[in-house]
Amino acid sequence: MRTFILAALLAATTLQGAVKLTALTINSTDTTGKIQGAGAHRFKTTQHGGQPAIFLVKGSTTDGAIINGPGVAQNGIDIPLTAGTHTYTILAEKYNSNSWTNYSIQFFFDLANAPQISALAPLNTTSTLFFPPFEPNKEFTENLAGYPVKGNGTLVYKSGTVEVKLTAFQFSQPELYNVDRVSPFEAKSNRTMDYVGEFTLEVTAPPEIAAGGVVNGASFTPKVAPGALFSVFGSSLAATTQSAAALPLATNLAGTSVTIGGKQAPLVFVSPSQINAQVPYETLEGQTVPVVVTVNGVASAPVNVAVMAASPGIFQFGQKRAVVQNADYTVNNTDNPAAANSYVIAYLTGAGRVDNAVGSGAAAGADPLSRPRGPVTATIADMPADVAFGGLTPGFVGLMQVNMKVPNLQPGTYPLVITVNGEKSNAAMVTVQ
Repeated sequence: MRTFILAALLAATTLQGAVKLTALTINSTDTTGKIQGAGAHRFKTTQHGGQPAIFLVKGSTTDGAIINGPGVAQNGIDIPLTAGTHTYTILAEKYNSNSWTNYSIQFFFDLANAPQISALAPLNTTSTLFFPPFEPNKEFTENLAGYPVKGNGTLVYKSGTVEVKLTAFQFSQPELYNVDRVSPFEAKSNRTMDYVGEFTLEVTAPPEIAAGGVVNGASFTPKVAPGALFSVFGSSLAATTQSAAALPLATNLAGTSVTIGGKQAPLVFVSPSQINAQVPYETLEGQTVPVVVTVNGVASAPVNVAVMAASPGIFQFGQKRAVVQNADYTVNNTDNPAAANSYVIAYLTGAGRVDNAVGSGAAAGADPLSRPRGPVTATIADMPADVAFGGLTPGFVGLMQVNMKVPNLQPGTYPLVITVNGEKSNAAMVTVQ
């Protein structure tokens, strides 16, 4: 059950990146970038016809999973580019007997019909450890499946505050790697060695908190309380994904920090699209305060959130199921209901200030226990559920539990609502037998 509760606290929602890579083309060219004539190599993803196909592997490896296969109809790409480094390996079939000495690559972002980045590199014939120099491609011009394609002489694409820069590109002759994973139209071996390439895109973007993106970490309502767990949603909120490894919680994870009302928030989890953190107990209640995310020294615009004396939010899973333990400490669900008149434990956050103070980022203690300063009540199906204990869960940060007696109800699934210091929680479902 402890693992189950932790999973509820750390659950992340994936949001899409601010920029997407949506098409690629690779073409054989002369040394100036001019496209070759009849018999030239023209590799594509589906937005531009897809034949012969470009297949991609995430990372710098030739044997990883092909992310846009197995056939030409599936070789389109739709790759979110969050802040950070993105490297992909290219696999393409040698489709004719002609030999070319230079190749250009074109990058199309956000479904654009013309490339925003185009680069030129000599064919790598020397070593798998050697990456020949590349440069912006200026000359390539062609019409692919009705789409005009022209090199624009730059390795940088800007979309609002997001900047994408091509920092590496190489394309190697088939004999150099001796890889046979694709055919012209499918991801399959056909006894012909493949061209192998690689590119790296560096994406820089200031962190951006979504409108209304600061919420209670359990109920996802736009109000929090001192000591509560809260979530921040947006884009480029961290350069990588990382969870806290020790207690007390640190205020910096992977170069990301968060302030709420100007105070550093202890961090549970950070990722490019979501942060889970604790509201410092020092945060003043009864105010609307700014939340700011800073990533490697670059700060977001502030987004405000209301800080209440208490802001109870019941943790949920599945179809708005409350995270509740039955009397035998198993998880309550439709297949494992609680007996009427038995005691159960519900888990929530947002207790507010407590009688036995706990440090921000620190786990609550067991002796003495810490209880909210205001009264705690509960109802199931609008019937009172006698509360035996309501307070912080020992060993956890920002987690509250309410031990209560299930009313004498008929079998069924009912809404549980918990009130702390006059503030009602979200309604989450429990099942009674």
